[in-house]
Amino acid sequence: MLFLELLRKLDAELPVPISQYKYVGLGGPYLEDFTALHGAFEMRRMTSLEVKEHVFSRQRINQPHSQVRLTLDSTTDYVERNRKGPGPHLVWFDYEWQDWRNQIAESCDLLRQLPLFSIFKISLSGKTDWLVESATDPLPLRAQKLQDLFPDSGPFEENQITREHICDTLYQICHRAIADAVPDSHARSVRTLAAYWYDDGTPMLTITLLIAPITDIEALIDGCNLRKWPFADIEWSGATNIAVPHLSVREKLAIDRLLPRANTRTVLKKLKVRFDEKYWKSYRTLSNYIRFHRHVPAFMRVSI
Repeated sequence: MLFLELLRKLDAELPVPISQYKYVGLGGPYLEDFTALHGAFEMRRMTSLEVKEHVFSRQRINQPHSQVRLTLDSTTDYVERNRKGPGPHLVWFDYEWQDWRNQIAESCDLLRQLPLFSIFKISLSGKTDWLVESATDPLPLRAQKLQDLFPDSGPFEENQITREHICDTLYQICHRAIADAVPDSHARSVRTLAAYWYDDGTPMLTITLLIAPITDIEALIDGCNLRKWPFADIEWSGATNIAVPHLSVREKLAIDRLLPRANTRTVLKKLKVRFDEKYWKSYRTLSNYIRFHRHVPAFMRVSI
């Protein structure tokens, strides 16, 4: 929902409307992002990347409209085979597995190739146990492994590998890698528009970037008043934590009825509810929900 809101803000200022962009993404079995983007912007030029044949078989049933091109291609295939294309692209590499060095490298390669005014979104899984799987005290070893993977971004401290800080660490690694891969020039620059992290059982980082001449990027950001959007990330200012509590429909409705007038402390006191054993964690969790409540979808079980 935050991604769609960002795109709506950009839409009027871009030289080409979002509806005419080509979308490339990793939709998984349900292709939810394809459905959402088509519904919001009537996008028609859409390509799904998928490497698992059993998932591909489900995509053929869940295909939201006839203009989605389903492929058994990987992100690497796309970067290598689709180096140029007419008009700007909207690309989302939503990686669900951990191969950070190759994933960031191929993303940087793509950023060098995409047409100007393309928008690129990268999502990285923040699991760290794959760095060192078995050890009595794995953090120092994982920090060293990360140093081996990204020697130009370290050295890394143990606390940078923890669940609470790994997304911030990956954010800094991406910043350094992209700055090196696509150095600023009048003809081509890369700037962040939004960056978020959350933990729904797995820490996840997602960064949205715009590729364009630097003067055009600055004019676009000013034109859509993006600096005043509270969820923006301009000039690599840092990723925002968007973790929200898992609420039942009754809990969500009870909290929403008190908004926007009530603050976090008032909601906790009025509803006599806690989301964690520790009050400060409960306060932080609810504060995030109140901040993002307009963007939190409500999922319900439906019998058809």
